[in-house]
Amino acid sequence: MDRTISLLQRIMDICAYRQKILASNIANADTPNYKARDINFHEELKKSLETQNMEYNREYKVIESPTTMPNRDGNTVNVEVEMTKLTETMLMYNSATQLLSTRIRMLKDALRGGGR
Repeated sequence: MDRTISLLQRIMDICAYRQKILASNIANADTPNYKARDINFHEELKKSLETQNMEYNREYKVIESPTTMPNRDGNTVNVEVEMTKLTETMLMYNSATQLLSTRIRMLKDALRGGGR
């Protein structure tokens, strides 16, 4: 498979996984003693790229999200921070899908003989 397509798929996989974690954090914003979680996007991408096998391990290391200070109930979710991370992740995912779409279109054009 094309290396660019593989890279974009991995970025999208990591973003989708991170989005689930961030959504869970927001859903638990009022849960006492809930600790906000996240993944280190850059570390996970680096780890997946080091794997030459196309069936790379899709299990990501979930970490406790660094926070400024827990609430009085021990909850460490800051909804504004989580929403910012969620927006950043969605932008990265959308960018990867647009690049993937462009790459596939380029390959189709090449197979058709350059769009002639």
